[in-house]
Amino acid sequence: MSIKHIYCFAFYDMSAPSVRYRLKYPLERLRKEYGISYDLIHPGYDAKNLWHFIRIFCLILLFRKRNSAIIFQKIYTKGIYATALKILLFFRPANTFYDIDDAEYIRHSPDTVQYFMKRCEGCLTGSETLRQYALQFNPNSVVLTSPVIKHNEIKTARNQLFTIGWVGFYSGHRANLQELLFPAILALNVPVKLVLLGVRKAEHREEVRDYFRKKKCVKVEIPEDINWLDEVSIYRRIKTFDIGVSPLLDNEFNRAKSAFKLKQYLSSGVPTLSSPIGENLRFMTDGVEGYFCDSPEAFQKVIMTLKEMNEPKYRQLCFNTRSKLHTFDIQKYCIDLLRNFQKKHEKYT
Repeated sequence: MSIKHIYCFAFYDMSAPSVRYRLKYPLERLRKEYGISYDLIHPGYDAKNLWHFIRIFCLILLFRKRNSAIIFQKIYTKGIYATALKILLFFRPANTFYDIDDAEYIRHSPDTVQYFMKRCEGCLTGSETLRQYALQFNPNSVVLTSPVIKHNEIKTARNQLFTIGWVGFYSGHRANLQELLFPAILALNVPVKLVLLGVRKAEHREEVRDYFRKKKCVKVEIPEDINWLDEVSIYRRIKTFDIGVSPLLDNEFNRAKSAFKLKQYLSSGVPTLSSPIGENLRFMTDGVEGYFCDSPEAFQKVIMTLKEMNEPKYRQLCFNTRSKLHTFDIQKYCIDLLRNFQKKHEKYT
């Protein structure tokens, strides 16, 4: 079946990276490149969002477009929004997909996640760990890795002050940073800069500064003026890193992640230090685009290795980072999404 329209029900608004990278940007490309129209709905109690939801909900029930698919993204709550979508799924189960890129069944009750996994025709997962979980409930579960957008913000030169960079949601990564990365940097005795993009709470910014306050050779930079919806500006900041770091403790939640942070670094030509777990192992080869580190001692050692690396070898490392871009860009995501849709042959009115 050739898909002509996609109805997407997001789990949150556009401030969530998953909504933008797994729905908004691919949908825009599909419309531009393939002529596929779409409706993207996210939860909200204001009049505009409520009306949009009610209108699309009724249209699907009464006049669902021919050759259409429905994506329910990462719905895990038990509120009004989730309940309404369960009703919609009950009456319109054909060519429906549940999309998930985090192990929400660990952080929240798994009931709603499992409900959609069991009743949708297919599950689109952000990692192999998530696919294995989904397979317990739905045999039509595939990995659809989260993509990065096309951009031209590519690293060109090493900084005079060696810069270690991290991007993400600090509140969700405190343990990863505090147990793996921060001790490694604290143990350094050479001048470095640590840039953290995504420390949003004032108390967390103060917490980080306190951690390194007595370490005079470590310059800590925590930008606050970040417009997360301006994607290119984020990559413009990332390309200033000399290394990008992705420390993850080895647990099921982290193994289920889609290695999005690592992909952002690699797409910007930035060598990466990451934990050897989950999807990180799929998108990086140790010693080629960066290095795997499984302890603070390993992070410290490899940071020093890259800091002291000669220029030709460092440039080669930067060059290597973009070699796998075709495996996680928007174009690949759209092709894989359509391939999964086209496995279905039913048509609707």
